Amino acid sequence: MLSAIIKWAIARRWLVILGAIIVTFWIFRTIIQMPLDVFPSFAPPQVEIQTESPGLAPEEVESLVTLPIESAINGTPGVTAVRSSSAAGISVVKIIFNWETDIYQARQLVTERLQQAQNKLPQGVETPQISPISSPVGTVLQYAFTSETTPLMEVRRIVDWQVTNRILAVPGVSQVLAYGGDIRQYQVLVEPAKLKAFNVSLQDVNKAAAAANVNAPGGYLITPDREKLIRGIGRIESIEDLKRSVITARSGTPVRIADVADVQIGAEIKRGDGSFNGQKAIIITVDKQPLADTPTVTRAVEAAMAELVASLPKDIKVTATFRQENYIDSSIENVREALVEGSIIVAIILIPFLMNWRNLAVCLTALPLSLLLGVLALNWLGQGLNTMTLGGLAVAIGSAVDDAIVDAENVFRCLRENKYSPHPRPVLEVVFDGCQEVRDSVFGATIITIVVFSPVFALAGVEGSIFIPMGLGYLAAVLASSAIALTVTPALCAILLPYGRLPEREPLVARFFKRLYHPLLTFSIHRSTIIIALAVASSIAAVVIAPSLGRVFLPEFQEQTLVNTLLLYPGVSLEATNSAGGAIQDALKNDPRFPYVQLRSGRAPGDADAGGVNLGHLDIELSAEGMKNRTQTLEKLRQEFAKLPGVAPNIGGFISHRMDEVLSGVRSAIAIKIFGTDLEQLRTLGRQVNDVMQTVEGIVDLQLEPQVPIEQIQIKFDRSAAGRYGLTVGELSEIVETALNGRVVSQVLEQQQTFDLVVWLQPEARQNLETIRNLLIDTPSSKDERGGNKIPLAQVATINYGSGPNTINRENVSRLIVVAANAKGRDLRSVVNDIRAKVQQQVQIPAG
Repeated sequence: MLSAIIKWAIARRWLVILGAIIVTFWIFRTIIQMPLDVFPSFAPPQVEIQTESPGLAPEEVESLVTLPIESAINGTPGVTAVRSSSAAGISVVKIIFNWETDIYQARQLVTERLQQAQNKLPQGVETPQISPISSPVGTVLQYAFTSETTPLMEVRRIVDWQVTNRILAVPGVSQVLAYGGDIRQYQVLVEPAKLKAFNVSLQDVNKAAAAANVNAPGGYLITPDREKLIRGIGRIESIEDLKRSVITARSGTPVRIADVADVQIGAEIKRGDGSFNGQKAIIITVDKQPLADTPTVTRAVEAAMAELVASLPKDIKVTATFRQENYIDSSIENVREALVEGSIIVAIILIPFLMNWRNLAVCLTALPLSLLLGVLALNWLGQGLNTMTLGGLAVAIGSAVDDAIVDAENVFRCLRENKYSPHPRPVLEVVFDGCQEVRDSVFGATIITIVVFSPVFALAGVEGSIFIPMGLGYLAAVLASSAIALTVTPALCAILLPYGRLPEREPLVARFFKRLYHPLLTFSIHRSTIIIALAVASSIAAVVIAPSLGRVFLPEFQEQTLVNTLLLYPGVSLEATNSAGGAIQDALKNDPRFPYVQLRSGRAPGDADAGGVNLGHLDIELSAEGMKNRTQTLEKLRQEFAKLPGVAPNIGGFISHRMDEVLSGVRSAIAIKIFGTDLEQLRTLGRQVNDVMQTVEGIVDLQLEPQVPIEQIQIKFDRSAAGRYGLTVGELSEIVETALNGRVVSQVLEQQQTFDLVVWLQPEARQNLETIRNLLIDTPSSKDERGGNKIPLAQVATINYGSGPNTINRENVSRLIVVAANAKGRDLRSVVNDIRAKVQQQVQIPAG
C-alpha cells in the first residue's frame, strides 16, 4: 500500500505539489480561525452558587443556607465534589462535576435541585444565584480607573452603569467585577433621640420611606374610540422629595422623615476596595466564557474600552493592568522562534552533510508542511492552539525533519549510484526505489513512536486535560510528517534531484563521520554481549535513581504577572487591609522591576470568592528587568511582605494560582486539608501542622487558613418577653437588621439607573451599645394617635459582646481547615514527602 502511494505521488508529482500549495493556503485560513488560549481547558465543569444572607453570622449561614443547598445538591448525577464557604452574610457553594458532563446540563441540574432548597431557606435570605459560566483562567483583562478631581462615587457610577454594561455586551464576555470606589445610595440615617422625641419607631420610618417612592398603576381611561393609560406618579425625584415625606401626624402636625433622620446621598458600606500605585482606584476584571477565543474577546473589549474612554471625563485615567493575551503572544512567539531556530539549525547541519541545495530544499520544505498539516489535524480533532499543543508541535520538529532526510538522502544516493552505473535505469524508477527502500522501516519506527506515546492518552482528570493536547500535537505532526514523506517528498525528489549535479562520491563531512562510526559499529557487532550488558545496567541504574529524582506536576511558569494574596488576621477592618497593601505599594513604587502594583481588597459584588475584608490581592506586573532574574525579584517581594507583622502572603503567578486551585481548591502548590466537625479541634490541629511545616526545608508562603473566633455583638431575643408585647422574633430581627445593617426599602430611579434607598441608624448610634439597647420598638397593643405603646429593645432582648467564627469552609459534607504553602529551592515531591513524614511523627490525629 505504501509503495502504491509513493508510485502515484511520483507519477502525479506536479498535481501533488499543486495540492500541497492549495492545502497550505487552506491551513493558513484555518489557523486564523482556530481558538487561541494559554492552556487547554484543564478544569472539570463547575457551577457556583452565591446566596446573600444579610445580617447572618457565619455559623447561621452554614446551618440555615449552606447546608440546605448542599443537601439538595448531593446526589446530583455527575457530581464529584461539593465545596462551600460560609462567611458573614454570604454563602458560596461550588459544585464540581465529572469531565463527561456538559456544562449547560450541569447548570440545568443544579437549577432544578435549587428549587428543592429554596423553600427551606429562612425569610430574608435572597434567592440563590448561579454565577455566570467562566473558567479558572477566564480573566482576560483588568483595568484601573483613577481620577484627580472627579469624586470616586461618580467614577464608580460611571463604571457600574456605562463601562460594565458596554463590556458585558461584547460577545464572549461572561462577567465583569468591580472593586473600589463608593457605591451611591439614598440614605435615611435615623437619630434614635428624635425617634423618642416624636414617639416614632424605626418601623414607621421604614414604611414611610418605602411609601414615598411608589408609582401606582391606574388602569385605562376608555372612550368609544380611544383609550388612555392612567399612571399614578409618586416616585421621588430629589432628596427634598424624600425629606418632605410624612411618617405620621401628632396632634394634627405632620412628622416628616427629615424631622427624625438625616436624608442624604451617601456611600454603601464597603466590603471591597481598590488602589493603583498607591492611588485610590476602581478596578474591574473582565472574564470570558469558557469556549470563547481569548484574543478575539480581548480585542473586542479593548475596542469597546477605546470608545468608552473617549466619552469619559478628561481627568479619569484608564490603565490596562492585566492582559492575558500577552502570555499567549509570548507562548506563540517562543514556539515560532523554536521553529525558525530549529529550521536554521537543521539547515546548518544538513549543508555540510548533503552539499546539495536541491536535497536541502526537499528537507526544509517537508518541515513546515508537516507542522502545518499537523495543525489542520488538531483542528479536526477539536483542539485549539495553546501552550501544550504548540509544545507538542515543537517537540515533533526532529521527527518531521528525520522523515524527509532519510528519503531525500537515500534517493540522492541511489541517483548518484545509478548515474555512474554501467547500466543506468530510468530516473523516476530510481526515485521510486530510493523512497520505497526506506519507507517501510521508517514507517515502522513511526508506529513504535505512537505506541510509546500512547500511555499519555490514558491520563485522566486535570493531568489528562493538560498533557493529552500536547500528545495530540506531537502525534499529529509525526503522522503528518509520514503523510508528507509518502506524497510531497517523493514528488519533490522526482522534480528536483535527478537534474542536479550528482557527484561520484559522498561529501567530505559524511565520509569523515562514517570513518569515525565504522570502528564503533564493528566493535558493537563483535562485542554484542558487552553492549547488551551496558544497556541492561544503564536501565537498572535509571530505575534505581528515578525515585530519588525531584518531581513536580509542571515546571514553574515564568509569568510576568503576579497575583499575591495578602491575608491579615480575621476581625481587622478594610482600612487595615488597605494600609498593609499600601505599604507594599509604597515600598515598590520606585523599583524599576515593578512598573505597577494594584491592590484589590475584600470582595467585589458577585465575586465567587467569599473572602472577608481581611483578604487582599496584590496584582504586580514585572518589567523586563524584573524578569531577567525573576527569582531574585520574587525574593525582594517576600522581603517586603516579611516587614508587615501579622500578614501571611502567598506569592505566585496568575496561571499557577488558578491551576493549584483546580487541583486542590486552594491557590497554593501545597495544601494540607484537615477534616472534622469540631472547629476548635480543627484549629488546634491546623496550628500543629503549621508549626511542623515551618521546620521543613523549602517551605515558603506558609498560611494557616484563619478560621478563628472574632468579636461579635450578640442580640439574644427573649421569646417570652416579646410574646407579652405581641411581638415575634421575626419582627425583632427585621428591626435589628434595619437599625444596624441597613434595610433596602426601595430603589430610586435616575435616568434609567437605579440606586438603593436604605433606612438605618446614624453611624454614631450603630457604634453605641447603649443606644442599641434603648432603640424604640412598636408593639401591636394600645395604639393611639400619640403613637401607641413603644418599648426599648432591651425589654425583649439581651445585648452583649460575644464571639463566633469568621468563616466556615466545607468540602464533601464536612468542615475542614487548610494549611497551604509553596515550595522554593527544592522539588515539590521532596517537600511533600518531608511534610508527610513529619506530620505523621509529630501530630496526633484523633480518630474520626
